[in-house]
Amino acid sequence: MKYFLIAMLTLAVPAISQAEFWGNSDETRGVGYLAKADGTKIYQRSEGDAVAATVKKDFPMVAFESKNEWLGIVAAESVENGRAHVRYFNNGQNAKEGKSTAWVDLKDVERINFSCCDDNAHCTGIKDPLFRAATYTDCFIRSMEARIEKPTPPANNQVTDIELEKLKLQLEIEKLKLEQERLKAGVK
Repeated sequence: MKYFLIAMLTLAVPAISQAEFWGNSDETRGVGYLAKADGTKIYQRSEGDAVAATVKKDFPMVAFESKNEWLGIVAAESVENGRAHVRYFNNGQNAKEGKSTAWVDLKDVERINFSCCDDNAHCTGIKDPLFRAATYTDCFIRSMEARIEKPTPPANNQVTDIELEKLKLQLEIEKLKLEQERLKAGVK
C-alpha cells in the first residue's frame, strides 16, 4: 500500500503542477482563424478534396478543442497535411444552425490569437459548448473584429495586388513626365 501511494503521488504531482501552471498563466492564448477570401473551402478531412462547406471572407473558426486528461478541454492547434483542424458555427455566429468540425488549408486562412479571458483551462473560443445557444467567446470576437478592422500587413517584402497596381501607375506617370521633359528639351 505504501508503494502504491508513492507511485500515485509521483504520477500526480507533475500533472497537478502542469494544470496549475496552465490555469494561472496570463500568457495562455487561444487560436482562431479567419477565411482570407470569398469561396474559402473547408474540407471534411485533413487530406483529399471532399468539401464540407465553402465560406465567405472573414468567416471565423477556432482551433478544434481536444480533451487533455489532466487539463480538461483545451483548444489546441492541430495541423496535418497543411490543414488545420477547426470548429465553426455553420452560420458563422452561433449554434442555432449547428456547429461543425472540419479542416481548412492554412494558406486560405489568417491565424489569430485571442485571450482566454481567465478561462485558461477551457480556452476553446466557444462559450456554452454543450448547448444549442453556444456562441464564440467575447475575447475571440474582440480579437476577430480587431483583425478585420485592421488587417495584418503583408509579410517581409510581400506586395499586395493593389499596391502593385499603384506602383505600376506611378511608374507610368514618371515615364510620361520624363517623355514630356525630353520633348520640351528637344523643342528649345
